[in-house]
This record gives sequence, C-alpha cells and structure tokens, in this order.
Amino acid sequence: MAAELSDGLGRFLLHSTVGMLALVGIGLAYEALVPQSQLSEPPSNGFLSVLGGAVGYVAEIAAQAGWLILPVVVVCLLIRRLYPLAVYLGVVTAGAAILVGAGILLTNALAVSKGGSTLFSVGSVHLVVTCGALLLVFLPVIPGRGKTWTIIGIVVAAAAVEAIRAITDAVSLWAVLGGWLIGLTWLCVSAWAFRRWRRRDGPLPVLHSGLPVEDRRALVPVPVREPLLAGGGRSVLILCGTWLLLACAVIGLGLLITGVLSPVRSFDQAVVEWFAENRTDTWNALATMAGSFGTTGGIIGALIVTGAIFSAATRRGAPTIFLITAVVGETALYLITGVIVGRPRPDVDHLSEGVPPTSSFPSGHVAAAVVFYGGLALLLRAWTRSRLRDLGLILAPLIVLGVLLSRLYWGVHYPSDTIVSLLFATVWVWACWRCFEPARGASREESQPAPGTRRNHSQPTSLQNQK
Repeated sequence: MAAELSDGLGRFLLHSTVGMLALVGIGLAYEALVPQSQLSEPPSNGFLSVLGGAVGYVAEIAAQAGWLILPVVVVCLLIRRLYPLAVYLGVVTAGAAILVGAGILLTNALAVSKGGSTLFSVGSVHLVVTCGALLLVFLPVIPGRGKTWTIIGIVVAAAAVEAIRAITDAVSLWAVLGGWLIGLTWLCVSAWAFRRWRRRDGPLPVLHSGLPVEDRRALVPVPVREPLLAGGGRSVLILCGTWLLLACAVIGLGLLITGVLSPVRSFDQAVVEWFAENRTDTWNALATMAGSFGTTGGIIGALIVTGAIFSAATRRGAPTIFLITAVVGETALYLITGVIVGRPRPDVDHLSEGVPPTSSFPSGHVAAAVVFYGGLALLLRAWTRSRLRDLGLILAPLIVLGVLLSRLYWGVHYPSDTIVSLLFATVWVWACWRCFEPARGASREESQPAPGTRRNHSQPTSLQNQK
C-alpha cells in the first residue's frame, strides 16, 4: 500500500503546490485591479435586517467550527482505509488554509487592498473549497440523477448565503466574487492533479461524477442499513411526547419562578451577588476555561468531530443521529422557553463578552453540555472495549459542573436557571438514548468477525477495534 501511494504522489504534491502559489499571485492581482467598494451600515430594520442577522450568526458559527469539517472527513477516510482520497482532501484543506493565510499576510504587507474586506478574509474561499471538495469525494456513492440535484442544491444554497451577505453589506460583492473565483480554481487544479496521479487505477470518471475511488462501499457514510429508531413510529411518538411534556414543565417552572416564588428569586439574587463580589483573576481564568466547554461554537465543533468519527467507525447512523437529535431538541426547547418566560439577566457585571440577547431562563449552555457530553459518555461506554470505557461517565458530570459554575460566576444566569436546565436536559438525553438505542451492534459478538473470515466494509465495528 505504501508503494502504491508513493508512486506519483510527488508529482501530485508538486502540481498542487505550484497551482496554490499561482493562485496567491492571482488573488493579489485581483485585489489590486478590481474596484473595492466600502461597506455601508447594514439595514437597521425590516426583513433584510432579520435575514442578514441570521446569516451573519450562521457565518460566525461557521468561522468558529466550520474549519473542522474537512480535517474530520480526512480522519474518517483514514478509518475506512481510503488513503488516496484522504491524501487528496488533506492537500486541499492545507492548501486552502495556506492560500488564505498567505493572501491575508501579503495583502496587508504590500498594501494591495484599497480598504474593506478582501477575497482572502471574507470566508468565501473556505466555503467554496469545503462544499466543492466534499462533493468531489462523495459524489461517486450518490446514485444516478441524485448527483445533479445534489450539485444544484449545494451550489444554490451556498450562492444564496453569499448573496444575502453581499446585499446586507456584511461583505463586499467583489470580495465574494473573488473568493469564489479562487476557491473554484483551487478545486479544479487539485482535482486535475489528483486525477493525473490516480490515472493508473483505470478509466477516469467525468469530473461531475466525482473523483476516482478504489472501493465505493467503503465510501458510503452509513453502510449498515437499519432503522434509526429502534421502535419505529412508536419511538417517534415517545420522543415528541417527551419533548412536549418537558417544554410544558420547564415553561411552567419558569413562570412560577419569575412570577410567584419570591423566595427562589431572593436566593438566586444572593448567589449571583456573592459570586460577583468574590471574583479574582485566578477564578476568572478558571471560569473562562470551564465555560469554553459549553460555548455554541465549541459544542457544534465537537458534534461535527464526534458525529463523523462515530459514523465512520461504527458504520451506523444511529449514534450520530442520536447526538444531533439530543442537541437540536435541547436547543429548540431552550429557545422557545426563553421567548415565553423572558427572564432578564442578573443585574450584576457580566464577565462574559457578547452575552446573547436571550432570556436568562433556562441556561442553554448548561443544557447543551448535559446532552452532548452525557450522550458522548454513553456512546463511548457502549462502543469501546477499553478499561477506560467508564471514564466518560466520570468526566461528563465534571464538565457539566464546570460549565454550570462558570455561568453563575460570569453573572449571566441565576442558580434556578442552571438547575432546571440540568434536570430537563438529563431527562431529554435519556429519552433520546432509549428511543434511538444507538448501542445496537456494539456487542463483542457482533464486533468481531468469525475466525478465518475477512471483515466486510458493511460490518459494524467497535471504536476500539478501529484503533
């Protein structure tokens, strides 16, 4: 395998490097020659303001966690032993990062830009490269006409996001167009170099059918076909019913606390004031570190990593869908409850910068930490065979406790906000676990192939066996 990979690899890397360096020069020339429009103030009201704000929030989260997508897919391809594709995607990812970084440095050093955003800094290059590279890698396993509709859907969605950003003056239109030009050209150059490298594998497919792959079965994200919900429609009803009951209970508790239970409010105020009065630089640093485990970007990034790796290693969809459903369901419940209850943030100095304009009740950070780290601990215990398989059940509560205390210390939540979040999130993640049964197929008997047989790509496997 090493000899097969090394044959022609040097030329692939050389062609890709030359193309990347040429694109840096093209980008600098584009910045120097194309007129740069200064950004104006975004619309202050109306539909465009709401739409621009929503897209801006998504772009901010993507900037925090989106860069993880391609590296994680590289790891998944290595788990599936698709080494040439992993090398290709690794080169594309590294090349895009170097291209953008070098472009920003050279643009500033040479004073090429006339001010405002540049094609290297608006995120368009990363968006185009991420979507395009994933399409090229996974198109071979998309059947028939689905390829065309998949390409159209992704291109339209990405173009719509970029158009909204330009219309609302979040970024310069010229910078977006330049980013697409550089991103698409980098995809073409790297795909051409890869296809030349793998030409010996046989006739090459047309480019809109994806890149050549040795084993299409191994490329299928979830080769094991089984119902995502073990109980079918019954499980759907149980999940929906549990969510509705939790929503009613949490909203009712929130209205009681904010309108009737004055002793609880007095206790809440006393606790947050005590934390605010006993802040030190050391505790500030510890609270920041502990709170980082519950940030929106951190949870999404961790969900991308764990979801993709569990799908690649277990070859099943239930573990990943379990985590996604738990996080999405918790987020929806938190947002709806916040709108109805509308509890103001504590009236103390907030150490956390950029506190979202949402209700103090309940705590979304605490609830997200419970469902994600709790769900991850359950998955690790079910799918690993190491003696440390129970370590997650010890670490998850400690992480949740750290997030909870950090929210109180920063002065952005009351104790009752965090306690209610802890309770409803625990019930929700357990309901998701019971309905999805993501441990199906994780037993030792199913994980190990029979003696003298070769493992098939569609067989389930434990995480430990993949290491």
